[in-house]
Amino acid sequence: MAVLRGSWRAALRMGLGLVLVLGGFGTGAAHASSSDGAAALVVHTDRGTVAGMYSGDARAFLGIPYAAPPIGALRWRPPQPAARWSGVRQATQPGSACAQTGSPVSGVPATTTSEDCLYLNVYTPRHERGRRLPVMVWIHGGAFTGGTGSDYDGAAIAAKGDVIVVTINYRLSAFGFLALPALDNEGGADSSGDFGLLDQQAALRWVQHNAAAFGGDARNVTEFGESAGAASVCANMASPPAAGLFARAIAESGCLIPLTSRQAGEVQGAALAASLGCADPAAAAVCLRAKPAADILTAEGSQSWSPTDGGPTLPLQPPQAFIAGRYNHVPLLQGTNHDEGRFFVALQFDAQGSPLTAAGYPGALAAIFGPTAVSFIAGEYPLADFASPDLALAAVQTDGEFACPALLADRLAAGSGVYGYEFSDPSPPNFLPLHPTFPLGAAHSLELQYVFQRVPLFDTVPSFTPAQLVLSDQIIRYWTAFAATGNPNGGNGNSRPAPGLAPWPAFTAQQPQIQELVPGGVATVPAADFATDHRCAFWSGGS
Repeated sequence: MAVLRGSWRAALRMGLGLVLVLGGFGTGAAHASSSDGAAALVVHTDRGTVAGMYSGDARAFLGIPYAAPPIGALRWRPPQPAARWSGVRQATQPGSACAQTGSPVSGVPATTTSEDCLYLNVYTPRHERGRRLPVMVWIHGGAFTGGTGSDYDGAAIAAKGDVIVVTINYRLSAFGFLALPALDNEGGADSSGDFGLLDQQAALRWVQHNAAAFGGDARNVTEFGESAGAASVCANMASPPAAGLFARAIAESGCLIPLTSRQAGEVQGAALAASLGCADPAAAAVCLRAKPAADILTAEGSQSWSPTDGGPTLPLQPPQAFIAGRYNHVPLLQGTNHDEGRFFVALQFDAQGSPLTAAGYPGALAAIFGPTAVSFIAGEYPLADFASPDLALAAVQTDGEFACPALLADRLAAGSGVYGYEFSDPSPPNFLPLHPTFPLGAAHSLELQYVFQRVPLFDTVPSFTPAQLVLSDQIIRYWTAFAATGNPNGGNGNSRPAPGLAPWPAFTAQQPQIQELVPGGVATVPAADFATDHRCAFWSGGS
């Protein structure tokens, strides 16, 4: 970890949006039937009545507002309660995606300036269970700049795992993460830089108030997410206002990534305000709220954004909070993919028609980690050890930015109950619009199709081999058993797995172990082997 620098977000700004190529998941609910009758599709929430639809073996309730539209005077303020409505609200279409610059690889291909976007979607098993079910709240990835909750269809997880799944939107980019003292001074809230994180917590509060109406157990809520969503999961663990809003957490690829420091966030915020003609601190808040959303998107360009530490919402960066023990101590299931970095390298180089060359390797390292670290890292990852410069750089990013921070998270959270994993399918179906000169392997985001059992973009069943389908079913069972009990093996704290599942031991200081998720051979491996594979002694400074 000693050589890691803030360039992580710059790499993610290019790549994490592609995770959200899961566009079309929201359309999965269109495969509807009314054979079970209309009564089961009407639910009374605390703000009004909604009518959903059937989606395969699940019920889907889409586009439910969980907070008031953050527009006008509510732009850059903490989320406020949604208005009540009379009559029956049709919950068969997702709400608008939050304002973002469109991209063909973000899941939101067209730019949207909508700020009326604080909506969520609920998926339940098709039939009533007669008992309260665990609730899983999905926080989407996208580098905190793109994506939407409706990119993810929770129907398969709900039906196969016997859980309630909620997918949410939250404010993005400057709309969600602008840090500016002028915004803090308006009422002493000191929440600038973290509005998007507060949105997530408002959605979790909505779940507390409404889980029972959909058959869920408000005392048994799991927040889960991938990439920027995983970073959000662990940021909420480090956030005092989120205490009590969830009982468990699942983070896929990104738990302890560095977020934005207060100083850096305020420098970035001041620069954005100045670029919009709102440099006067005394008038900045009023001035900025008068700007059209399109102007703000244009001004922010391709800047990186993320939650900002140093305030009451996020006092400490998640790594520091975990080290200090100042986090919400809930059971955590978290891990990474074996070849995370290949995604970013393929996107940055091969997808641009320019595979990385040996001559370009030092410059690529400098762009990510800074020029002073180049010789240090290149000495540990010499090109002679790899089949191509692309794979060398991918290994650096995998190990330094994902695998070894994940191992650190396992060690720091072991006292709260943590289960570590590595997704290691060497040849998963490639749903990404990337066809590099090297194998993608278990690249960043490719585990998502195993969790949701939908092919991104095309909203169809993945082209799994029989062994891969078995692995996908196992992952859903592990994830949902953990959501139900805090233990991926199922049961009430015992270590015996459910039938058909390989035992998954907790990661402890006495027995540090990782679950290797591979087709045809899910098994436990010593953390020492994982650390050797990913050169974690180097990234931890030899400790």
